[in-house]
Amino acid sequence: MLEVAYTQHSGGPSHLQQDAMWNGQTILQARNARVAAHIEGGSVSLAVADGVAASIRPARASRFVVEALSRLDSRDRLTGRQIREIQAQLADKYAGGESHGSSTTLVAARVAQNHCEIVNVGDSRAYVFNAEGDCRQISEDHTILNALISSGEIIPEEGVEYSDMYQGLAHCLTADTEEYGFALHFQESALTKGSGLLLCSDGLHDAIGDKGIRELYQVGRPAMDQVERWRKAVIEVGVPDNLSILFARRLA
Repeated sequence: MLEVAYTQHSGGPSHLQQDAMWNGQTILQARNARVAAHIEGGSVSLAVADGVAASIRPARASRFVVEALSRLDSRDRLTGRQIREIQAQLADKYAGGESHGSSTTLVAARVAQNHCEIVNVGDSRAYVFNAEGDCRQISEDHTILNALISSGEIIPEEGVEYSDMYQGLAHCLTADTEEYGFALHFQESALTKGSGLLLCSDGLHDAIGDKGIRELYQVGRPAMDQVERWRKAVIEVGVPDNLSILFARRLA
């Protein structure tokens, strides 16, 4: 069994909620969704999509993508091919009209038995916490900086800070029929009793950092309480961006 807990915050009264979330039962796209939870008994799909603010209709893109993912059969493996098909559907729906170019990131998971499959595009992230509390990021940030590092054009150096422009997205899902060559990252991981899976938009990891995510994690804490801890930490720093947190803990 899984305890699935979740929350959203738009980041302020003047901010639109451009994130969308599929928690296995409901699609959320709320200005301020308090922490809630439910229990899942079998395989389940989960997703967080973060609409790209620089695009035309980011909230529309993120919602379309999670709606499409919610219709997949969670008994089937999650694959990159499915995500490419969803991007093609996004382009068929919105390319060429007033919403042409609407874009979103995505991190999606299917949890079944004692393992999970993760697919991500962009900088929405997935972290796995084992039963001892050790944490590792199992998604890959598709940023300009990481693309330059992968190509060998930049050699990362400890302690070196890079300009904000390098944190921009190199890949995302876009309502454009010509944008089909985007990068996808696929990862499988064990998710045994006591382990946890965190999916989040950059409203969490940019606000409190990897260090904050790890330091605030407590082994054995109910999923709902754990999400509340992360949410409060982001609120304390002013909720600088749209926030979506989705956390699943394996109970048995």
